[in-house]
Amino acid sequence: MSNKKRSWIPNMKKIEIEITTFCNLCCFNCNRSVRQAASNEQMTLNQIIKFVNESIELNWNWKYIGLLGGEPTLHPHIFDILRILKRYRDIKQNCIIELVTNGYGRKVNKILSKLPSWVNIRNSYKTSIKNKFFSYNISPIDIKEYKNADFTRGCKTTQECGLGLTRYGYYPCGAGASLDRVFGFDIAIKRLSLVNQQTLKSQLRLLCRFCGHFKRNFNNDKRITKEMMSKTWIKAYKEYQKAKPNLSLY
Repeated sequence: MSNKKRSWIPNMKKIEIEITTFCNLCCFNCNRSVRQAASNEQMTLNQIIKFVNESIELNWNWKYIGLLGGEPTLHPHIFDILRILKRYRDIKQNCIIELVTNGYGRKVNKILSKLPSWVNIRNSYKTSIKNKFFSYNISPIDIKEYKNADFTRGCKTTQECGLGLTRYGYYPCGAGASLDRVFGFDIAIKRLSLVNQQTLKSQLRLLCRFCGHFKRNFNNDKRITKEMMSKTWIKAYKEYQKAKPNLSLY
């Protein structure tokens, strides 16, 4: 089946937790809008505890939990977060806990050197803000080809990376979560018990209209290094700079 006809089911066994939006690099085309909509937001320890409690109470069988940012090592309570997550891992010992880092700078690498052995490290070893990313900021709705697209189909990202969790709640993917932070739709799911394919599909219907990753379904979205934005994103970022959306918390 070609990607044009395929629907991607959100992977409910994997999750990326965006513990902070702060980063020490701010790369072009960042799909967390770290450069385009800079912020120092971070998840609280109580929110991480809530996630672990929900997961244990529901006997949710996570195969993978990734910690992302921004740059996750720069969260001031990174070691406390790991301590909290270990309670879940002690129960679900097959769950991979991974920290996704840019590996840039002395402070980041100092923290990486102190991580416990049970934490996987995915290091992209970045050296500058110019890296190859998909054109996240080219909205499908700004391209004639996608005018009648079925946005509930999602894209590879929803299956490859799994769900997204931020300080606002659950999303079908981390890129979609970041999009909501900028556009201010306030559609995060606030409880893990409410996360299912139906509620996630409802989010996809809205989020994928604006997310450049959706174009991966058509195999025509090449990685780029030059910053690119379509009119919908340009407007959204201008509005964000004027007044950040006020979203309800997880």
